[in-house]
Amino acid sequence: MKPIAGKRILVCGKGGSGKSTIVALMADVLQKKSYQTLVLDGDASNPEGLIRLLFGLGVESEPRPLLEFFGGLGRVTCPVDDPSPLTRKDDSVPVPERKIDIAKEIPPEYTIQKNGIRMFQAGKIETYGQGCDGPVEKVVRDFIVEGEWVSLIDMKAGIEHFGRKITDTMDIILVVLDPTLESLSIAKRIERFCRESKRNTFWLILNKIDSKEMESVMMEKLGYLRSRVLGSVSYDPELVHKELSGGSLLEGDAHEEIAKIIESLERSLLEGESKKEE
Repeated sequence: MKPIAGKRILVCGKGGSGKSTIVALMADVLQKKSYQTLVLDGDASNPEGLIRLLFGLGVESEPRPLLEFFGGLGRVTCPVDDPSPLTRKDDSVPVPERKIDIAKEIPPEYTIQKNGIRMFQAGKIETYGQGCDGPVEKVVRDFIVEGEWVSLIDMKAGIEHFGRKITDTMDIILVVLDPTLESLSIAKRIERFCRESKRNTFWLILNKIDSKEMESVMMEKLGYLRSRVLGSVSYDPELVHKELSGGSLLEGDAHEEIAKIIESLERSLLEGESKKEE
């Protein structure tokens, strides 16, 4: 049984908490567990960051942004100004109603496929005065694919996407916390948003933890939210070096903790399904 199969997972948190690192490591562990794994870079302001973490410096070029596939800025609108669903250029059927067949519909220039992982970019801020990233977030919201693909979505820092209801099409929300008060505050605010939207599939990942004492302090400060913690990822100087040098995180050893976190997520999903059946 693969409880994460077919799920869309939004990974969010404060800037610098390590969201992209967690996404890259999760993608590698998931594909090694035989999940079909898709990574969507939903951060319009971070050029090449996720590609390097996934594949290192050996990638010749970035994939074309999916924003262009759906018609570009002139056609794709901000979800606040126009909440209507994303559609293909050649028809008016909403993508969430007829999901994307990535093998048949998406040309190769829009994706990178390596190490068993498919990677896409929603879109980037490319020019001065381009405008807000709302259209990019609409692509993130509605790029829903057919089949059993696990979609790992690396979201930009902060909580603006909750205000735009981007999370409405997500199956799982994962919040990455580093040891800062800002991370704790953001986690509590996101928990409130999830309650308001009647979402229970929301969990936390502690990151950059350099001691058991630090982990204990964070758990204490989380209070009632400590039950939402899937696990912790230790501070690892090797990861920091690879992020600086452009090395792929998929070549290192920092996977055991992520594997345990994914196992915890699988158990949580199965327990949730069992409660529904009772």
